[in-house]
Amino acid sequence: MNMDERLMVAQAEIDRKINTYKGKKVSELKKSLFISLEDNKASFVKLARKMLAITNNRIDLRDEEFDAVLKTVRLTGMEKPAEAMSFMPVNFQEWTDTETWEESSLYKYFNRKVLVLFVFQQYTLGKRVDDNEITFLDAKVWKMPEYDLNHGLKEVWDETRYLVKEQKLVIKPVQRKNGSIINTNNLPSSNFNTLGHLRPGAKNGDDKVILPTGQSIVKQKFWFNIDYVKEILES
Repeated sequence: MNMDERLMVAQAEIDRKINTYKGKKVSELKKSLFISLEDNKASFVKLARKMLAITNNRIDLRDEEFDAVLKTVRLTGMEKPAEAMSFMPVNFQEWTDTETWEESSLYKYFNRKVLVLFVFQQYTLGKRVDDNEITFLDAKVWKMPEYDLNHGLKEVWDETRYLVKEQKLVIKPVQRKNGSIINTNNLPSSNFNTLGHLRPGAKNGDDKVILPTGQSIVKQKFWFNIDYVKEILES
């Protein structure tokens, strides 16, 4: 059985578990999953976990054949994800020290992981609604294709390494209209390619890391672009 066939079996397994929840509003899900309607902390992740009867974001698929992880997506009224999707913090030292792409933590993660994306419709009637009125649509089992792994994803890794190792990374303070100061940089942004980018994933502006160059930068995370998440859902 090839990968596509294995993923189809895994999708069917997820579908069986969530079929009764599809099309239900968050308020209905809370009721059927025995979560208080007043529990404003009942996040989409918490709801997804309850639907699958799991306690963390790791999902047992095909008797643990797949190393699967739960992610959630909110769609706008235009059927577009409301935000980019965040992943692991960037370890700049590891990224620059690793000699080959296949040995990198970024490659190993997406080469190994299968994502299970729980999709919620945020704007059910074309306008913003209360969280309890948001609708659960479906779940998508997905693994990054080899081409994306070795091209789009690798491009982000290569560019980041180049900027740091060649001391081409520029971190520049910029004053906002309100007078506050933010630091901009030339790390791969959402315009770099169609797949992903780096952007802050810190507690606050003071949560920084020292780069191999000696520069200080707010801690960064790797993110999927919004359009790439949309492409995944439509695949």
